[in-house]
Amino acid sequence: MQRCEHCKLSLKGNYTICPLCGGIIQESGNQEEEVFPLIPTIYQEFNLFIRIIILISVAIVVISFAVNILFTKESRWSFLVAAGIICMWISLFFIIRKKDNIPKTIIWQVGVISTLSLLWDYSMGWIGWSIEYVIPSICVGAMIVMAIAAKILKIGVRDLIIYMLVDGIFGFIPIIFLLFGNLTVRFPSVICVAFSAIHLSALIIFEGDNIKAELNKRMHI
Repeated sequence: MQRCEHCKLSLKGNYTICPLCGGIIQESGNQEEEVFPLIPTIYQEFNLFIRIIILISVAIVVISFAVNILFTKESRWSFLVAAGIICMWISLFFIIRKKDNIPKTIIWQVGVISTLSLLWDYSMGWIGWSIEYVIPSICVGAMIVMAIAAKILKIGVRDLIIYMLVDGIFGFIPIIFLLFGNLTVRFPSVICVAFSAIHLSALIIFEGDNIKAELNKRMHI
């Protein structure tokens, strides 16, 4: 596109002089002004937030291994923590890539991983690590992933209602183990239930009015 520096106008066509002022036309080259604004990707927009979460994840893994080596050398629970963190990031990656139905994606992942861990535990003679460690850790990880995804993807009020139901499901699963599972190690299940209760309370406290309005709109309550 050509440009007249005197008139400060861009001209379409092939001119040697400006049809308005008669000045010499200068070629502006191949650089054209962007018609649409540059929209940053999710990773660019939340770069600092994602870096902070990565740092927290690394710190949790390092601290877990340090505590495991210093105080509980007879067990290897720190590897489960590291595996849980890795699974959380893998889940978050696929959720961001396939963000059309986040709760459904998370439920499927929790269901598949939980089923595989139960089958693996059963094949080893039922040690109980699947319901004592793996499933509560997966439920907590899923709730963390949903909270991060809600922040990054800017989930609306409609989906927050679904998130509350999913969080309730994740918090209810370890309650079954606590009541009927005869657990040797109870703290992962207790942490999962407590985390779910805190998360649901935060949603109700900070988004209660919006959720109530959405329920009134949908169900005429």
